[in-house]
Amino acid sequence: MALLAIVGLLGGTMGGFLGVGGTIVFMPLLKLICDANPETAIDPHTAIAVTLVLNVCVGASATVGHARAGRVMWSIIKVLVPASLAASVVGVFVGNYFTGANEVWLWRLFGILMIYVAALNGYRLVRPLAPVDAGSQEIVGPPRGTWAVALVGLVTGFFSGLLGIGGGAIAVPAQQILLKMRLRSAIANSAVTVVFACILAAVMKHATLAEHGLSATRPWIYIALLAPPAVVGALIGSHLTHRVSRVWVRLIFIAFLLWTAYEMLVAR
Repeated sequence: MALLAIVGLLGGTMGGFLGVGGTIVFMPLLKLICDANPETAIDPHTAIAVTLVLNVCVGASATVGHARAGRVMWSIIKVLVPASLAASVVGVFVGNYFTGANEVWLWRLFGILMIYVAALNGYRLVRPLAPVDAGSQEIVGPPRGTWAVALVGLVTGFFSGLLGIGGGAIAVPAQQILLKMRLRSAIANSAVTVVFACILAAVMKHATLAEHGLSATRPWIYIALLAPPAVVGALIGSHLTHRVSRVWVRLIFIAFLLWTAYEMLVAR
């Protein structure tokens, strides 16, 4: 119980601070802790059901901090959210096709995603964003059009439904590249989008657990232990993201990602 509480706090803080989604921390550590004892081993569908609910908690808590800082761009959100909702439904359906011996590929896909996130964070260390004034709206220029915002939402929502990720690992860099948006507003927009996409995906995932012969109540035991510290961590992270240098945090985070990616890729 203590280990799960620590996982919740770490995941929430990273989700709020770096905008990568607490799932990047929740999912691998939940698997490693549970698999240490064969009697508590966890399957990927249950883990995804847990992390989707946790993403809602982290996203809602982080949104409060970002909204107070004035970083959320509601003109982007009104397109980003509907697109992510539609794609999250597709992601859940695709994920449910991984059954039996094929379930292990959900862990491996998550491991590949973690390598991508590690590479992205490494790139940001080498090529950091230019500094901006604290009072700016953190956007370089106008969005490239509704289609670009919708594309960000579609990709974000799909991976949220498929792997239970918050989507920040995709939504944040995609907004920077396609929408020419600065990091802190991209993180804030991602947090808001996560709340809506993961609510819908969580409802669908929990409703389909029985199709895999899994308990519908077991995920809520983990959620009860992880969610409270995750909410606290998200509030801390969203506060720190506007005040603390990311260099050392990114280095530690990259090392963590590479270690856990290996564990996920060799999963049996």
